[in-house]
Amino acid sequence: MILAAAVLLTAVALLSTTDVDSRPWPGKPDPAAVAAPDPVASGETAVSPAAQTAEPAAPFTGVPSLTVPGAAAKAGQPIAIHTADLPASEASGLVASRRHPGVFYWLRDGGGATSQRPRAALWTIRLGEQAQAYPVRRGENFPFAQVFEAPNTDWEDVVIDDDDNLWIGDIGANDCVSKQYLYRTLEPEPDTDDPFMVTARYPLAFPDPAPGCKTRNAEAMLWLDGELYVFAKTANSPVYRVVLPAERNAPVAMLPVTKFDYAVNKISVSTVSDDRTRLTLAGHARYWVFAADPALTGDAFLRQAMSGKPVHTATFDSAAGNASVEGGSYVPGTHDLLFVAENKEIFLVPDGPVVDAR
Repeated sequence: MILAAAVLLTAVALLSTTDVDSRPWPGKPDPAAVAAPDPVASGETAVSPAAQTAEPAAPFTGVPSLTVPGAAAKAGQPIAIHTADLPASEASGLVASRRHPGVFYWLRDGGGATSQRPRAALWTIRLGEQAQAYPVRRGENFPFAQVFEAPNTDWEDVVIDDDDNLWIGDIGANDCVSKQYLYRTLEPEPDTDDPFMVTARYPLAFPDPAPGCKTRNAEAMLWLDGELYVFAKTANSPVYRVVLPAERNAPVAMLPVTKFDYAVNKISVSTVSDDRTRLTLAGHARYWVFAADPALTGDAFLRQAMSGKPVHTATFDSAAGNASVEGGSYVPGTHDLLFVAENKEIFLVPDGPVVDAR
C-alpha cells in the first residue's frame, strides 16, 4: 500500500508541475490490477487456446516493401487472424512501438472493467512473422499495464511521437458535451509490471462544435512531422492540427487543416506508412488507402493526400458480420496493415495488387 501511494503521489506531482520529468517510472502497478480472475458475470470470454502459444518471443521481421516515390499505393485484402483474438472487447486505437520490434499497444474505449480487463490501461500485442501471437511477459500473450492519473472517460486512440512518448486520446464525445483530454505517457519495458507514467495532460475542445454541441466527437489521431492531428468523426472527416501550449496541462488550440473531397466519413483509424507514400483511414467496416507525396510535410502532406480519391478500398470480412474496427497501424518498415476491432478480432492486410477504388 505504501508503494502504491508513492506511485500515485509521484504521478500527481508530475501533473501539477510545468517541468517535464523524463525519469523512469519509479513504482509498480495498482495491487487491484493483479487481483483474482474475472467473474463469469463480466461477460468476457477467455483468450483462445491457440493464441496462448508457449513458443519463444520473436519480432515481426517482414521484409520492407520497396516503392518508388510518387507511385500509386496498393494494398491487399484484410485477413482475419482468428488464432489471436484479443482478450477484451472494445478495442479502440493501435500503435507500433519503435523501441521494441513486433510490439503494438492497444486500448479500450468502453466495455466492462474488471481487475483482469481494466479500461485505464494499455494492452500489448507481440506478433511473429506469420502474425501469430507471442508471449510478452511471463507467458502472457496480451498483458496490460495500468495508466494512472488518466481516467478513461472515452479513450479512442493512441499514437507515438518523435521522442517515443505515447499519446492517449480521451477524445470521444458521443454526448456532445464530454470533456476531452490528451495524455502523454512514457513507455515502460513491456516485459515488466511497470505502469505507464503520465507526464502531461492537455484539455481540448473543437473550435467549431457540431450543432447543439459543445465540441465534436473524435476517434482517430495522427502524429506527423512533430505535430499531433485529430480527425472529427463526421461527414468528410475533417482534420485539425493540435497546437500544444508552452505550459503543460494548459488547454490546446485546434486549427482546422482540411477534409476529404472523397466520401470518407466517420473515420476511427488514421495511419501513415514509414516511407510516407501512403495514408490509410478506416471506419468500422471499411478502410481506404490514399497515395501521399513523401516530399511534403505536415498540413501540406495531409491536404495533398486527402484531396483525391483513394487508390484502394476494401471491407473487413468479420466472422461476426460487423467487426467495428477502431484501431490500426502500419507494420513498421512495411506496407502491411494491422487492425483491431471492438469485437476482439484482429485483421492483417498484407501488401498486394492495386485495386481500383471506384
